[in-house]
Amino acid sequence: MNFKKLDAFMMVVEKNSFSEAAAALKSSQPSVSLKIKSLEDELGFELLDRGAAGIRPTSAGMLVYGAAKDIKSRWKILEDHLSEFQGTLTGTLSIGASTIPGTYLLPGWIKKFRSLYPKVDVKINIGDSKKVLDQLQNHQIDAAIIGMKVDSRLLTSKPIASDSLVLITPEGHPLINAKSPDFTQIQQYDSVLREEGSGTRKMMEHYLIEKGMSVDDLNVAVSIGSTESVIAAVEAGLGISFVSRLAAMPAAKAGRISIINNFEPYEREFYLVSHSDAENRPLIKQFTEAVMDFRTK
Repeated sequence: MNFKKLDAFMMVVEKNSFSEAAAALKSSQPSVSLKIKSLEDELGFELLDRGAAGIRPTSAGMLVYGAAKDIKSRWKILEDHLSEFQGTLTGTLSIGASTIPGTYLLPGWIKKFRSLYPKVDVKINIGDSKKVLDQLQNHQIDAAIIGMKVDSRLLTSKPIASDSLVLITPEGHPLINAKSPDFTQIQQYDSVLREEGSGTRKMMEHYLIEKGMSVDDLNVAVSIGSTESVIAAVEAGLGISFVSRLAAMPAAKAGRISIINNFEPYEREFYLVSHSDAENRPLIKQFTEAVMDFRTK
């Protein structure tokens, strides 16, 4: 069995598109089509229904898709265990992370992890929490680091780091010197927000609810797709915003923006999420143990 054929088939099923599957596999659409045609010839069944409603797996295709995911998972476990015979950890570890931990925490963790296991190659995918979780559930990555605990018997979540949401303003903003600011004062000023769907945006929405407010109560000047862009917009005077303290600290230390400490911060945890049946894979187990160890130091 050629694993590249299975990879091509699974990706087409997951993306519901030959072109998107080809892009994800860094291949060409004709090459992906040939691999799937070869797989169908080898198994003697048509695996995809290419109808007007789009590309859907046939009944046989669903069976093959489930088996292919199981085969790939078992093969990874086998590779991990074989590496133990060599006396050192080897292989490739694919990690997905939401923007804040992926930008401000994960690089340092990976550096320390690879100092312990230099023969392990690490691949990092950074995206919003939903996208990263989808990648994990589709077995496109081995583990995810996101800002929410996942309630599923198929996934295991372990807290690995803390962060808080803080209010930031441009330098010289009136809120900086306010002696006893009321939280409702934020309604007087323009706001810069992260886009809907981001972990930071959801965290801010929960924070506002706790304060008896909602996004509709804010004077939203602009919504932006990255935390760094939000910080730059605040620095430029477009408005005030709520962002991760991890992200805000470097900019505050550089004098680009100010952090308003008069309001109680909204705390959150970051979680390392993995498949329940894969958390004891040597690669994932050692990475988890290493990160937990780094956290306590």
